Amino acid sequence: MNWFNTRVESISQANDASSSFSLWEKVAAGRMRVPFIDSIKSKRHPHPDPLPEGEGEKHPPRSPALLGNARSSKLCFVVVFATLLALVATSHAAEPQRLTTDSRLKHDPIFINDGKEIIYVCLTRPEQYQLLKLEWEKADAVPIPLHPDETRSELEPAFSADGRYYAHLQSRSPASVAMLIHDTEEKLVAEISPAPGFSGMRHPAIAPDNGKVVYAFSETGAQQLFAVTPQATDRVQLTDSRGINNWPAFSTDGKFITFGSSRDGNFEIYVMRSDGSDVRRLTDNPAQDIRPRFSPDGRLIAFTSNRDGNYEIYLIDVQSGELTRFTDHPERDDYPAWHPSGESIVTVSERNGRHDLYLHPVE
Repeated sequence: MNWFNTRVESISQANDASSSFSLWEKVAAGRMRVPFIDSIKSKRHPHPDPLPEGEGEKHPPRSPALLGNARSSKLCFVVVFATLLALVATSHAAEPQRLTTDSRLKHDPIFINDGKEIIYVCLTRPEQYQLLKLEWEKADAVPIPLHPDETRSELEPAFSADGRYYAHLQSRSPASVAMLIHDTEEKLVAEISPAPGFSGMRHPAIAPDNGKVVYAFSETGAQQLFAVTPQATDRVQLTDSRGINNWPAFSTDGKFITFGSSRDGNFEIYVMRSDGSDVRRLTDNPAQDIRPRFSPDGRLIAFTSNRDGNYEIYLIDVQSGELTRFTDHPERDDYPAWHPSGESIVTVSERNGRHDLYLHPVE
């Protein structure tokens, strides 16, 4: 196995984003039982028997303390029982749908064609990653290669909202990667070739109005974000910071870009205007926060983090900063991508050491 593929094997390691090119190197290379709450019931004061007719004088009146204890116990029982019912409902609602079953290594899923199809990267041969297309809503759907005759590895796809343009990376050698931008209407392909030596672009993102393609590139040391036209011309630098800037993604209205950056010492999630101004940090955690994606309504950003000891998907409110853990599994959940409806998120999830696409409902 050559260097290209050996590096791929380390994709799931915690340091997969620790250097300017480390990630692209590695990529390139039921029911719940609700128990009866006996302990709560046993603490309730026993109610006296109903008063026998005509014998009220034989039964002393109930004290206010006893009545208070009884009411308190009833309320406690109701609250706990309602909480358990809510947990049961959440457990059923959050059950993800497995979309693939081949268990091969996968990366970077995205929805296209109004959410009817998913494009993703899959290790189809020991020496090659391919872009595959899946009509996931069909029960008998089989993934098919986007470029069946291509023998080089292709990675990190991005599609325009209207489907006219799509971009991806393509290996040129074990140490270099080019970026291709396809115009499906004009049947043209624009290319940004790698610079001499060890070089490559990273993670393209296409603006909703098709005006520009943003990508990451390390030209003079620190990895910055750049923008070009769909014809790969008129390059503009959007960031100018220390560290590594990566994983750009547009908001649906095209006004903002979210991205990950290590400018403050470790990878955090940031938002800026699409021209590179008004940069704002959203997360602050010593772990790695990476691969952000805007929700269709622009209110939330989904991202991957190992802040709780394992790679999981989190949601953060762009305005309030409120953070929610979205997945919770002993194995890895990664590469979140929103369905255009905003009602679900597809991930690459590891289960029993196998990697497949899973669709998670968003409550």
